Amino acid sequence: MHVGEAPTPVGRTSQVWLGHVQLGVTWELDGSATVMAQDVPAELKALIAQRQASQALMMMAAPPQPQVPLGPGGSATPLPSELAYRKQGNNSNGVLLLALKQDTYWSGATIDGFVEFTSQDNQTVASIGVELVEYHKKGGKTGHVWDRFLVRQGPWRAGQHDVLPLPFTLRIPAGCAPSSRDVSWEIRGDADINWASDVHADIPLTMRNPDIERIRDALGAMDYRVDTLESADIGQHFEGVFMPPANMAKLMGVNEVKLVIEYLGTNLKVRMLLDRKGLHRDPAIDQVFELQRLRSAPQQEVNATFQQMLAKLLPPA
Repeated sequence: MHVGEAPTPVGRTSQVWLGHVQLGVTWELDGSATVMAQDVPAELKALIAQRQASQALMMMAAPPQPQVPLGPGGSATPLPSELAYRKQGNNSNGVLLLALKQDTYWSGATIDGFVEFTSQDNQTVASIGVELVEYHKKGGKTGHVWDRFLVRQGPWRAGQHDVLPLPFTLRIPAGCAPSSRDVSWEIRGDADINWASDVHADIPLTMRNPDIERIRDALGAMDYRVDTLESADIGQHFEGVFMPPANMAKLMGVNEVKLVIEYLGTNLKVRMLLDRKGLHRDPAIDQVFELQRLRSAPQQEVNATFQQMLAKLLPPA
C-alpha cells in the first residue's frame, strides 16, 4: 500500500519499498542487540522445494517443470534454466547464478532477470541484491551504479543445498552511454552471508543507444564517416567528430564536423560545429529534437533534418 502523511506501523514481516527498490530493516532489542536470523519463511520454503523438485526431474531426464509461481497471486515466472544468458560466481558458502533473456539491452529499457542462490553450507543469509553498473575509462574503478534491486532482505537460515530462485528488475537510464572501447556495463549480484564470505557474481551486458545510432545513420547517409563519438562519464552527453570523404573535404574546404549531443529531459540538443580551413571562428548551429518525435520519425526524415543543418553551415557553392 502507499504510505501517506500519517505514520504507518512496520512489523517484522513488512516490506518497505522506495519506488521499486526494497529497503532493508534492522530490528534491535535494546538499541544495540540485533535480532538473530529467523527460520526460512513459508514462501521461501515453497520456492526452495519447487526448485529442488524441478532439479530432481531434470536429473531423471524427465521434462522439467516450466514455471515457478512467484507472485502473490500465483503468477508464473520462467525458471533461470529457461533464460539463455547466464553467469555465476561461487565460493565455499554458495553459488550465485544470474540469468537473463539476452546479453544486449538499450537505453530506457527494463531488465527482467533471475538470481538463484544455492547454499553450500548451513548458514545465515543477510540479503541478496543486484546492481546495474556502468564502467567508464574516465570514471572510478568500482563503476557507477545506475539502479539497485534488493531481491530478498533477511536474515534467514539457509540449509545445505537449498536452492532459492528469485526474480529482479532493473531500469536502464535514458540517454545511457553505449558499450564501446571506453564504456562497459554489467549486472553485479551479491549474497551477503553473515559471519562468512559473501558470494558475488557479475554478468556483462552490451548496451545500445538507439538515439545516437539514428544520428550516426543520418550523418552516414550524407557520406560522412564516424571518426569518434565519445560519451562523458555517467552518460547523457556525447561529443562526436564526423569526417566527409577526402575528395569532398578538399572541394568544400572542410576539415571535419564536430557534434555535441546532450539530453535535456524529454529533449535532445544537437550542436553541429563546422571546422573549416582558414577560418578563425567556426560556424555552429543548434537543433533541439523532441525525443519522442526523434524516435518515431522515419529515418529519411531524420536524415533530411541533418542535411538541412549541414547545408546552413557549408560554404556556398
